[in-house]
Amino acid sequence: MAKVGYGIIGCGNIAPLHADAIAATEGAELVAVSDVVEENLKKMSEKYGAEPYTDFREMIKRDDIQVVNLCIPSGMRAEIAVEVARAGKHIISEKPLEVSTERIDMLLDAVDEAGVKLGCIFQSRFADGARLVKKAVEEKRFGRIFLGDAYIKWYRSEEYFASGAWRGTRKLDGGGCLMNQGIHQIDLLLWFMGKVKSVYAKTATVAHEGLEVEDLACAMIEFESGAMGMIEGSTAIYPGHPARVEIHGSEGSAAIEDGKLQFWQFKDERPEDEEIRTAIKSTGEGAGAADPMANMNHEGHRRQIEDFTNALREGREPFVDGREGRRAVELIEAIYKSAETGQAVLL
Repeated sequence: MAKVGYGIIGCGNIAPLHADAIAATEGAELVAVSDVVEENLKKMSEKYGAEPYTDFREMIKRDDIQVVNLCIPSGMRAEIAVEVARAGKHIISEKPLEVSTERIDMLLDAVDEAGVKLGCIFQSRFADGARLVKKAVEEKRFGRIFLGDAYIKWYRSEEYFASGAWRGTRKLDGGGCLMNQGIHQIDLLLWFMGKVKSVYAKTATVAHEGLEVEDLACAMIEFESGAMGMIEGSTAIYPGHPARVEIHGSEGSAAIEDGKLQFWQFKDERPEDEEIRTAIKSTGEGAGAADPMANMNHEGHRRQIEDFTNALREGREPFVDGREGRRAVELIEAIYKSAETGQAVLL
């Protein structure tokens, strides 16, 4: 069977993770890369043996490219994705899909009209610990779930935000510690807990002078199930702490830190539970508490790109499609609206 050809638009920090993941995926091949910054383009092209393009429109004309990975700033994705979809290419986008649900809906309309598939990178869903928690939720091992929390207490230096003109801007980053850094944990929380009914939130910029977006946020969540929850996010907390998601119910509790199961306890103990507590390993996604690229490897991306490749061959939707990718942005938008108005927001 012929390999699925991939092209990457954007050769910045995250692009090598995509390239490594494609290289490690059976049946996938990186064909070409595109960027307007020629230094980054040259480096990626030479390292991965991919054809370089300064104009992505020329790249997506290639018949040997079936999938395009978007590794460009968040607020630039919709218009480019529309062109990619109209060229008949499937799309994998880094998180968030875009900076607003309005722009995501434009993207979704384009892929629906073109009949192509859209995936959003939420590699945390592919971590072993997250899969175990999701399975326990589906098996109702938690009993009645009362509480679900996400904590992202990270640190980002002034140099981090100065490293790219788009970082920390409303137009291209869409938000701060929630939209950029905390969105993976927010996605996991929604995956475990289900739909949100309402949110009440406060946000602030406390440690990064001149930043357009929040570096501190607290949100109280009411889920449709009747459960409650908290989201705490920051890029101002020195030296940065592991990101954590907790699920608590009448029959059990579990907690994940940076992809690794940290707590696993249920009233109806099973033989495998003790083994899980002692043997569960991280997928190696990396903590990112102070440095977004620290200790990162491509395993989470590889699992997701493998799923996307198989989805194309099997004629099914990818595990994390565009509409799944929209959910976290919708909640974050509601958090921002609540913080702006001082009122609870219904979803």
